[in-house]
Parts: sequence; structure tokens; C-alpha cells
Amino acid sequence: MSIGVKALAASYANLQTTGHNIANANVAGYSRQSAVLTPTPGQFTGSGYFGRGVDVAGVTRAHDAFLVREATGARSVASMDAARLARLQQLEGLFPPGEQGLGHAVTQFFDAMTDVTTQPGDLSARQVVLARAGDLASQFRRLGAAFDTLQGGVGADLQTAVADVNALARNVADLNARIVAAGALGQPPNDLLDQRDQLIARLAAHVQITRIDAGDGSAGLFVAGGQSLVLGAQANALALQPDAADPSRSALAISSGDAARTLDPRALGGGDIAGLLQFQNEDLVAARNLAGRLGAALAGAVNAQQKLGLTLDNAAGGDLFALGAPRALPNARNAKDPVGAPIGQVALTVVDPSRLQASEYDLRADPSNAGRWLLTRLADGKQTSIAGGDTVDGLRIDVGPGMPQAGDSFLLQPVTRAADGMALALGDPRGIAAAAAGTPVGALGSDGGNAAALLALRDAGIVDGRSAADAYAQAMATVGLQVQSGRTSAQLSTAAATQADQASASVAGVNLDEEAARLLQYQQSYQAAAKVLQVAQSLLDTLLQAARA
Repeated sequence: MSIGVKALAASYANLQTTGHNIANANVAGYSRQSAVLTPTPGQFTGSGYFGRGVDVAGVTRAHDAFLVREATGARSVASMDAARLARLQQLEGLFPPGEQGLGHAVTQFFDAMTDVTTQPGDLSARQVVLARAGDLASQFRRLGAAFDTLQGGVGADLQTAVADVNALARNVADLNARIVAAGALGQPPNDLLDQRDQLIARLAAHVQITRIDAGDGSAGLFVAGGQSLVLGAQANALALQPDAADPSRSALAISSGDAARTLDPRALGGGDIAGLLQFQNEDLVAARNLAGRLGAALAGAVNAQQKLGLTLDNAAGGDLFALGAPRALPNARNAKDPVGAPIGQVALTVVDPSRLQASEYDLRADPSNAGRWLLTRLADGKQTSIAGGDTVDGLRIDVGPGMPQAGDSFLLQPVTRAADGMALALGDPRGIAAAAAGTPVGALGSDGGNAAALLALRDAGIVDGRSAADAYAQAMATVGLQVQSGRTSAQLSTAAATQADQASASVAGVNLDEEAARLLQYQQSYQAAAKVLQVAQSLLDTLLQAARA
């Protein structure tokens, strides 16, 4: 009878576990469970050991820690690539071909100079030139504003992702506490473990996670090469703060107690936060600099040629375009005076717009040359040791007043904001310097020699050896290549994540056909166990009747 009762309990446990699997077959993150049965130790007699039935030892879940780790990591990389690709596709839309692009506006501006070369005294022809110049400057400004809009969108998405990470981390910490308490009873809380794995998988979509399981059943989660996000029942919080090098950009930090530590975005490894930061710090910066260099080189060449000619009023020509000034941003961690102002200062002056590079620069004390500065071109890592007042890539760099302290650094942005501030600096069509210097100018006209020189700039190599239109085409190609590369990376990482998920699901997933077959098997086992009890009862009744007789 005891054997029958145990067999009935074991069959019921199997039926209950199988029913639980079927009920949760479509629940995301659920792992198939199985009842663990062990034979009850046999009873020794002179005739040998006689079995005493079966015991239910527990319930386990189908789980492969290695496959789960692989799926989590692959999901992080796929999420990073997908987030970056989405932003790259938006960036590509800012560099359209044809009549909507900057290249067309540049060509229209120079073509408008054609009539001025043949009729230099025609005010209507001059007005057309100013109109086209104004359109060109407006298009540059709109592009700069579009870059700012993209940056704002990145910041908003980062805020949402960070808030989600912090909420998930707190939930994981709470589950850690519940799992430890439940595990103290001697059996694993399978459903709680599944819930925690699912939360960690969602966390991995935002930031790559390193997981270390403790002996008490809790899971420690670490980010950015070892920063603790969850440890036991305690969770630290991620936060966004202005980037120390450029406060218009966002930086990621982790708070522990009252202290906040900035995280290196290159150490994040994966997750959409890493993808957004990569787009912000690399792709968007590169695009800004491509547009800024085009605007600076174009405006610089036109302004310089303007100053070589004479206006209708027989005066020297002035600037046709205004630009956003080059910037030297002191790092927020630089040494400061008692009132909080940076001690060291750096000033930038563009001396040769045609040699400007589409890059930002890092400037700091040269550790191997006392009194000199190490200038790193961030686009390609090229380093140059300079002294104050030296010119590099068409840019003069002056240090002072106030010498920067050891450890101070500056982010130099020669052209990053050039497009934002591009504007028409000339409002009077008479101010177009169409005449060559030294040519007599009358009230009704001039020779148009300088206008011809301005027109010649259309095909001149004024942007790093390329014409302005060709430079825009090169910028389009560069952004297009970034999008193509990002799309390829996203496709590959998504395929890898799908494969990893499938491998994990093949171990932990519920197969309804298999569960249905097990249900019939355990039903038969239950009926057989009931038959054992029925036979035992019949034998007992027979014995009792014999005893009464």
C-alpha cells in the first residue's frame, strides 16, 4: 500500500509539472520543468533488498547557463547595432542628392555669378547672387539645426533607456532577495529564476551584462568592464550627465552611494545605449565635421577672393559669408581658479580654410616634451607635438593667457559648429567685389575680372583638393558607406542573436507535442499506481477476512 501511495504521488507530480509546462508554453522566458524522481532505498531481508517505491526529490528546470550567456551577449550586440543603424539612416536623410542637396545649392550660387562676370554693373544680377548666397547659407544652417535635432533625439532615447535599466536592475535585486529566501528551503524556485533571467535578458538589450552567480542563488550583474550594477539585493543606478569634453553631448555614469563614476562608452560592449553613444560620439561628430569643413572652406575661399576685388563704390570687398567660430572647449575636469574659471585657455584661428580637416582634436601637455603640447587628430589618431602659436591643418593654436595645468585637456572644434553659424554677411548688392583690384570703376559698371575669379572657385580644389560640389558628393558617399556598414553589422548580429536564442530554446523551450505524449504516459502511470492501491486493498481485505475466520 505504501508503494502504491508513493507511485500515485510521483505520477501526480509528473502530471502537475507537465500541465504547468503546457500552461506556460507561450510565456516568454519560461523554462521547461521536470519532476525529479528517486527510488526509495530498499528494505533488506534475508532474501535480498525489496524496493519500497519512489520519492519525489524535487522539480528542476531545463537550463543551460552557457547557452543563456551566449544568447544574452548576442542580444546586446544586436541591440547596439540596431540602435546605431536607425540613427544612421536618419543621418543619411540629411545628405540628399539632387536639388535638395547642398551640392545643388553650391552650384546655383556659383552659376549666379556668371551674369555678373558679363554685366558687372547690373544690380539685378548682383541681387540674384546675394539671394543664392543667402539660400546656401540657410541650407547650411538648416543642416546644423538638423544635427542638433538628431542629438536631442539621442539624448531623449538615452534617458528612456537609462530609466528602464534602473527599473530592471531594482527588480533583479528584489528577485535576488526572494530567490535567496526561497532557496533556503532546500529547493530551487524555478519560476522566480526564469523571471530573473527574463529581466536580465531585457537589461542586456540596453547594456551588455557580465553575470556572476553567487553560492546563495543571487546573481551579480556588472557593466562596463566590472562596474557593479546589481550585487545581491542592492542595485546601483545609471545616470546621464553632460560630457566633460563637450557638454552638448551626453555621457553615461553609474552611481554608487554618493559618488558617480563616468563610464567609458567603448567599454560598454553592447546594448542600445552603447549604440546611441557610438552614433553620438563618432557618426554624428563626423557628419558635423564634413558639413562644417565644406562650409568653412567654401566661405573662406569666397571671402578671400572677395577681398581681392573692388565693389561698385570702388572700395575693397568684404566678407560675403559669416561662419560659426572655431571652438576650444576646456574639459570640465580642468584646473580652475578660486571663482571656478579655467586657469588655462586656448584660442583657435583659421589661417588656411582649404587645409582644414573634417575632424576634432584633443590637446594636452606633451608628456615627452616639457613646455610643448600633444595634438591628436581624433578622426585618424595622428599626433603632433606643437608649441603655442603653431599652425596645424590650416589652424593656428594659441595657448594662454594662463598656462594649462598638468592633466588638463581641451577639445578643439575648428569646423564642428561652422555650418550652424553660416550666414550672409553682405546685404547690399553693390558690395559684391566684381572688379579686379586696380581697375577703374564707374557708376554703371566695371570689368568683372574678380567676378570671373569668384566663378572659377566653382571648379577649384578648395575643400581638401576637391571642388565644393565634389566635396559634398564625397560627404554623401562617406555617410552612405557608414549606413551600409551599419546595416551589414545589424544583419549579422541579428542573425547571430536569433541563432543563439534558438539554441537556448531548444534546451529550455516547451514542445507541446512532447508534453502531450508525456501527459498520456503519466496518466497511464497514475492509473497503474491506482491499480497497485486497489490490489493492496484487496489483499488487506482478504487477510482481515481470514483473521476473522
